[in-house]
Amino acid sequence: MTCKNCENSLRTDFMFCPSCGAKTDVGRITFKKLFADIKERFFDLDNTIFRTIKTMTVRPEEVVGLYIDGVRRRFMNPMSYLGIALGLSGILFFIIQKLGIDLIDLEFLGQESNVPANEKVMNAIWEFSNFIFLMFIPVIAFAGFLSFNSRGYNLPEHFVTAIYTLAHISIITFPISLLIMLFAPSIYMGYGFFNLFLMVVFAAFVLIRLHRYNKMGIVLIRTLVFVVLLIIGYLAVSIGIHVLLLLFGVVEFSDYLPPKT
Repeated sequence: MTCKNCENSLRTDFMFCPSCGAKTDVGRITFKKLFADIKERFFDLDNTIFRTIKTMTVRPEEVVGLYIDGVRRRFMNPMSYLGIALGLSGILFFIIQKLGIDLIDLEFLGQESNVPANEKVMNAIWEFSNFIFLMFIPVIAFAGFLSFNSRGYNLPEHFVTAIYTLAHISIITFPISLLIMLFAPSIYMGYGFFNLFLMVVFAAFVLIRLHRYNKMGIVLIRTLVFVVLLIIGYLAVSIGIHVLLLLFGVVEFSDYLPPKT
């Protein structure tokens, strides 16, 4: 018998391929098999999705550290985890499109929130939300690389850390984001800033757990450096978004002026 996934030879009594781990039962698809597969992949509390979410929440150093050390099957890999986060982000954007962005209170931005640029920028941010989401991965990676590195990780390994971190925050906050968008959209902007604060705290938590330092003073100094670098990176991304929108003609300089009364 031959595995239909990796084409390695198998014994007839094998239920799983020892090379790729795929099931050898490849009979016709039935509703029973389809529902069993859905249950196993998404609703089994011991599957890799729930295991990764649970462990990333309390022991992120185990998920990230083991993956970088070469353990690739115990937890979900970073790109698959990121794929789930982007999928959930897409669902949220779809709901925002259906409900209308006008329900979101831009007055939270301050007294100059009535300038035409704000609405145009917000529309662009929602439309390209996944791309902007990805822009923060290198920000977290570079900030971590320059502040926490007791394990001697290279930059790509810090990118793995950043992907896990950002994806996890997006996944665990999705239910709250969805509820607020459905039932209290007027406070969504304020919640977004809280979410940003939560991302900074969790990113620092991951790095502190992953890169152990003996003295608390060193941990505090490195955390402060990390937060400062993260703020600088956030401001750079924000400025970059406005520059790109200006270059592509989405907004004009005149849009940043308050309307004449």
